[in-house]
Amino acid sequence: MNARRVGFAVLSSCAGLFVAGVLSASVVQAASVRSSQCPVSQLSLGFDDEGGAFNGMSQSGTLLVLRNIGRTPCRVRALPRLHFEDADGRAVDAVRRAPPGMHPGPVLSSVQVMPGVALTARLHWVSGDVYDGHHCISPATAVIDLPGGTLRQSFGRHMCAPAGSARFFDQAPLRPDTAPPAP
Repeated sequence: MNARRVGFAVLSSCAGLFVAGVLSASVVQAASVRSSQCPVSQLSLGFDDEGGAFNGMSQSGTLLVLRNIGRTPCRVRALPRLHFEDADGRAVDAVRRAPPGMHPGPVLSSVQVMPGVALTARLHWVSGDVYDGHHCISPATAVIDLPGGTLRQSFGRHMCAPAGSARFFDQAPLRPDTAPPAP
């Protein structure tokens, strides 16, 4: 077996373990307490660039942060639909790339979020104009569709994809935030 195939096999195995771990954690969390879907009014949307930890080699990313600002536990889809708008509120043609080996993508249980707790999802994209055809966008707003409404947050980041493709970003499933709460 050549080195490229070995590397691919290791990467595929790691991706499978990551998704399996997320699946089992999501199922345990959703099953631990029965709660209803989070209404839009009970959530806030934000981004945390973690001081540039995602940036380098024409790559960028951020943590999408959904926080339960309500007083009761509720559930959110583990992979909510994220899309983008321009400065005039028109949809931007940018879609999530399907995870490797999963077409059209994983089926995930919803994730429970307790009051005051945040869920995070890693977002990743190519930020440098490295593709032929100079196919880059800079969406003004990120939008999450939820049952009963949408959440919007300023985005303003530069994203690139191969010419003719709308697959601009990767989105990991939501999981409980492990960062210590801010003082």
